[in-house]
Amino acid sequence: MTKQRAKWPYVLLIILIILVVILEFVQVPYYVHKPGTADKLESMVHVKGGYQDQGTMRLVTIYEIKANLLQYLIAKYDFNKYTDVYKVSQIQLPDETQQELNVRNLNDMKTAQDSATYVAYKAAGRNPTIKQLGIKVLDINSEMPAKKVLEPSDLIIEANGKPIHTINDFKKEIKGAKAGQKVQLKIKRGNETKTVSTQLAKFPKDWQTSGQSDEVGLGIVESDDVKVSVTPPVTFNTQGIGGPSAGLMMTLEIYNQLTPSDLSKGYNICGTGTMDFDGTVGPIGGIEEKIVAANKEGVDIFFAPVADHEAKDAEATVKDIHSKIKVVPVKTFDDALNYLKNLKEKKS
Repeated sequence: MTKQRAKWPYVLLIILIILVVILEFVQVPYYVHKPGTADKLESMVHVKGGYQDQGTMRLVTIYEIKANLLQYLIAKYDFNKYTDVYKVSQIQLPDETQQELNVRNLNDMKTAQDSATYVAYKAAGRNPTIKQLGIKVLDINSEMPAKKVLEPSDLIIEANGKPIHTINDFKKEIKGAKAGQKVQLKIKRGNETKTVSTQLAKFPKDWQTSGQSDEVGLGIVESDDVKVSVTPPVTFNTQGIGGPSAGLMMTLEIYNQLTPSDLSKGYNICGTGTMDFDGTVGPIGGIEEKIVAANKEGVDIFFAPVADHEAKDAEATVKDIHSKIKVVPVKTFDDALNYLKNLKEKKS
């Protein structure tokens, strides 16, 4: 009996190891969202010969991870109201792979950098220019013929021998086309330029929109790719951060480095919001988690989009966590710029 009992610790150890393996390596169809970081922009954005900030401008992130079973359980039953669990379908597009999601997020950041550069240089009177380069492929539906010849990050520059500069150019080229019709595409893939041929096809059901069930095309998620030319040059090192939400804060940081009068005035400044080329600030979501992340860094001022009630949600979160952050609602870049121009220097 003594020898039989001695086996139990080993059995329990094996069961524990199996349980740990299951918790760590079994993936579940959920993402975990929780407050990320509020990072200094001065190390990520550099205008050649630009002016230095007296205070600090920050972008803010959300920690997002495809969850394993352990991470899901911790987040699901974590009583912290600022940790959320989302279904994969709430984060990824229909039929979108993890690689394609990563490409889309990094492209959103690149677009944010382009629009931030254009708006900031224009506001500073530096005459930026935009060149349309073609269509960036972000995602290809696996049921479409184009999946065999296109890859995420391809740049479509011609269709049937005609130059393609924008998404609208391509739509005009295939207007009235039927399923099965061939189209020849010239694409750039990395440093290589090549020509591929594929067929247009009817969009799968999960890609069809109301009233357009008979629409045909390539079955791609795409983005207009542009080059913004400016003097002096600006460079970015966003360290793999994806998404468009840093648009507003990058615009402010670039403008601040371009102009001699320091906007930061000794304050710790953060915010969120997309930036359109016309200077409009758009909503992005997750603002509650971003306020929590900003509060950890002792932020004084937080710019929040008016759209989708995000500024009101930010103010409610500030109150809920007993923070001293001043939330400033904005609709445009000029709203944020004018607020900072009229701000008094922070007392030391």
